[in-house]
Amino acid sequence: MIKLLSSIPDQLRRVTSNGKFINEIDGLRFLAIIPVLIQHMAERFARNSPIPFTTDLKEDFSLFLAYRGFLGVYIFFVISGFILALPFAAHYLNNQKKIHLKDYYWRRLTRLEPPYLIWMTIFFIIFLIVKQKSFVEYLPNYLANITYTHTLIFNEWSIFNPPTWTLEIEIQFYILAPFIAWAFFYIKNLKLRWLVNTLALLSIILIQQYFKLYYNPYSFTILGHLQYFLLGFFIADIFLNFWQNGIKQTLNYDIITFIAFICLIFGWSWDYELYSRLLVMVSLFFIFLGAFKGKITNQFIKNRWVTAIGGMCYTIYLIHLPFAEFLIIFTKHIAFTNNFTINLLIQLAIFLPIILIISGICFLILEKPFMDKNWPEKFKLKFKK
Repeated sequence: MIKLLSSIPDQLRRVTSNGKFINEIDGLRFLAIIPVLIQHMAERFARNSPIPFTTDLKEDFSLFLAYRGFLGVYIFFVISGFILALPFAAHYLNNQKKIHLKDYYWRRLTRLEPPYLIWMTIFFIIFLIVKQKSFVEYLPNYLANITYTHTLIFNEWSIFNPPTWTLEIEIQFYILAPFIAWAFFYIKNLKLRWLVNTLALLSIILIQQYFKLYYNPYSFTILGHLQYFLLGFFIADIFLNFWQNGIKQTLNYDIITFIAFICLIFGWSWDYELYSRLLVMVSLFFIFLGAFKGKITNQFIKNRWVTAIGGMCYTIYLIHLPFAEFLIIFTKHIAFTNNFTINLLIQLAIFLPIILIISGICFLILEKPFMDKNWPEKFKLKFKK
């Protein structure tokens, strides 16, 4: 049994196109997905629980912390910027293999679309059955969902799976990434490139501030979030130039990382003040810095279980909210005292293991096969047989 459990992280390990792993990135994916899971379950519990809690939930500190889980989305955006920047930066700066746009877009499509199409179809069918809705009436929503245009067309979250609004922004960035990479990494001088990147980040934030692009409908698009992806570009630049041949970890960076997390959690403001938005960017930068250079932080996020969970975050993200909606029907009546924090911890103790186990199974069946870049060719050969 111990041997079987020990092998699980290896079974869940992602497949990459080049066979190379950056364990810190999968660890950061873990730090991004877990807060999102906590937030969405906390929201469902707060809305549906019949328990007469002793505190006003509007002032409950544990719920305040849980609601900050959405900040994990920003970590995902930075990760995407980092991952997509690396191959382009390696080509422009180190004369490595050129990335052809046709191959780039085809790989994005074959990697992400199959599991997304499968799950959105499943949730669409479940929605029609459970809600007893008309297929014809909601077909436009479904078609918009599977083409990543729901928020652009309807200016609202997906009816079947609300969190997918962030995936639509990711797709918009995937389309733009090669051209942004050319603009930045065409600059060979390191200091000049960093200066241009920093000025671009600040300019985008100031433009967003002036035109209030952090409100809908703009916040449903790349216009409201481009700075996070560019921060990923900046960190990828640092990685290529200074971290590829070994990184020295120190406890000082662990302290910096802890402070950055505190600033991220308490510095974010729903009023979108300029200082708050700048603080979030600075905090994210030092969190990523600490992930690579913090001694304790690095050891934690490179743990095999942590990277395994982080590596299957796409599946977790796609399925967690519908499962949370379903599970809360049965768990909302579970009560232990009238303390909200204690009851929320009980809910999370039920929800998190269940969703991780289900996600692991679904990842192996419906996502990992599509991580093989040659799966379309292999599928054709099997079909011919």
